[in-house]
Amino acid sequence: MADSVFKIGVVGTGGISGAHIAAAKSSGGRVEVVAVAEPNAASREKAAADTGAKAFASIDEMFKARAEGLEIHGVVICTPPSVRLKLVEAALKAKVAVLSEKPLAHVLKDAKKLAALAAKHKKVPSFVAYCHRFAPAINAMKEHVAAGKIGRLVRFENVFACDLPTHETKWFSDPKKAGGGAYLDMGSHSLDLFHYLVGPAKVSGSVFSHKWKKRTETAATVLLESTKKNGANIPAGVAGTIISGWAETCRFTLALVGDGGMLFYDYEKPSELVFKDLSGKAESLAIESHDVRFTRQLVAFADAVQNKAKNQLATFADGLAAAVLDASCR
Repeated sequence: MADSVFKIGVVGTGGISGAHIAAAKSSGGRVEVVAVAEPNAASREKAAADTGAKAFASIDEMFKARAEGLEIHGVVICTPPSVRLKLVEAALKAKVAVLSEKPLAHVLKDAKKLAALAAKHKKVPSFVAYCHRFAPAINAMKEHVAAGKIGRLVRFENVFACDLPTHETKWFSDPKKAGGGAYLDMGSHSLDLFHYLVGPAKVSGSVFSHKWKKRTETAATVLLESTKKNGANIPAGVAGTIISGWAETCRFTLALVGDGGMLFYDYEKPSELVFKDLSGKAESLAIESHDVRFTRQLVAFADAVQNKAKNQLATFADGLAAAVLDASCR
């Protein structure tokens, strides 16, 4: 079934849904958006017009149409995290595969419930959309570390930060709807990258900053420590520094530092991965741009559902691991 069209419904048509819709369009016909569900009429009609999909006011209406013959193989959930629990539960009960936007939930309690639901419905594939797992540079770094290019891994250094002043009045910084701010939003990607590249971790320290009154954090600096050995070149005790920000100069970088060199990736230089030896001599390694990450994630979702393919998609258990680390430093 590898060449058959994978038909999806998009639930929630806010900003991030555009990345998934664009990914479907870039999939070479592998993935097609056939339905959108969104309570806001103008937003859902716009998404439907953009995709040619059928529009519904709710996921229940979408699944009713599916029961009446509309073919849907999976759903991509793009809603705020505070409302995802019932949506995921409805999809799993209907035996429809799920790719849910990150973070898994806005509070640890719901993240645990979602992970339990996924375990209960283990025959229905369910994943969290940690798209950076599909950035070519990330996987090249993973391979180079395994091959010993930088020696023994010592430190993971990650910054995902930019200036987002409009977030002050959006749901993203509403504690009740989002559960957390810059760290939960951007830092959840960082936590998952640490888990993916290094392994399980614990939080050793954190400092949060709040620029906006009665809103979520706008900056976070978190120190992690890996808890298990992960192959010959990744010992237990690897340090991780995570910097997340919504009100500062834009930086999107990742460095893996070893006792034999360093790998460095700047998302603003998307086709270049840099290796530096201990003397500081730099070698530029050509790499495919990270722009492909959403498309590759969506195609991997299709392959996992239709062909039971094993790939680097983040499971709900992975999503819970990130949620536990987030909760442990708040």
